[in-house]
Amino acid sequence: MKWSPGQLKPMEPVPHPAPFDSGEHIFEIKWDGMRLLTFIKRDEVRLQNRNLKERTAFFPELKNLHELFHAKEGILDGELVALVNGKPSFPLLMKRCTGSAVKAAAMTDQIPLVYIPFDILYLDGRDLTATPLIERKKLLADSFEGGTNTMVSPVFQEEGISLFEMVKERGLEGIVAKGKNTPYLIGKKSRYWLKIKYRRRQAFVIGGYTLSSGQLNSILLGAFWDNKLRYVGRVGTGFTRVEKELLSLLQSTASSCSPFDPQPKMKKNIQWVESTLTAEVEFQEWTPDLKLRQPVFIRLLHIPPQECRLFLDDRNNNPSEKEK
Repeated sequence: MKWSPGQLKPMEPVPHPAPFDSGEHIFEIKWDGMRLLTFIKRDEVRLQNRNLKERTAFFPELKNLHELFHAKEGILDGELVALVNGKPSFPLLMKRCTGSAVKAAAMTDQIPLVYIPFDILYLDGRDLTATPLIERKKLLADSFEGGTNTMVSPVFQEEGISLFEMVKERGLEGIVAKGKNTPYLIGKKSRYWLKIKYRRRQAFVIGGYTLSSGQLNSILLGAFWDNKLRYVGRVGTGFTRVEKELLSLLQSTASSCSPFDPQPKMKKNIQWVESTLTAEVEFQEWTPDLKLRQPVFIRLLHIPPQECRLFLDDRNNNPSEKEK
């Protein structure tokens, strides 16, 4: 096996529907960032993303990771995040990473990043991929210490449900459950690692839609703020099962003008509708400009549009509670 950048793809978790407790697993926070393998050889540090692309020049703040590594050679697996008040900001990370290496490096002070290693694959000539996870964790803790731009991912034993509740309370992405005695499968997705994401659900007003080849392509969503319907994004997945019914309802409420205030900056071919239909939508989080990230249509609702208010804390806007 070639232990160098461009050769190793990281192991990936598979989705799991709900958190659980288990003495056979360890649990970790799922950090919302960029996967990064770190190759350390004496005083040289090289970085590679999940797509085998070298990213060393993008992140000069990580060039001295070897000073925190108490061995001659090693390969670490971890996540690179941009933290805002202790919480990862994926949009901020993308702002830092988009473009050339020169541009990314120039934003080091403006958008500092933190590397969070959670696994070790290689240590001083020893292939650790077949070593049980619980032993790899100990080797990682013994060989690498945290610093200004790094911290080892904390490990939680047995109690996945309480960790998930803490993650949910803090608005983090989710958790990962990993089998204690499992190997590291390079380039594989495996049920040895289970990702349990926290996704929000809220009620929104439908303000328009788009078509593609006569089929429903997306619906435009809004929520009320200061008595104005604010545009919060569009959703294009999740409504296949009810597409015909939904399209018929949308066409029956057609309008010649947008219900949103202020008007969204959008391309042509938007079909506007009266702001009478409401829907439950699941999404990952709010972006900094108050748009929905990774939205999925769940169902139509039967609640007054005025109840779809712009709450950034989704616990105050649960659609299921509104319909009781």
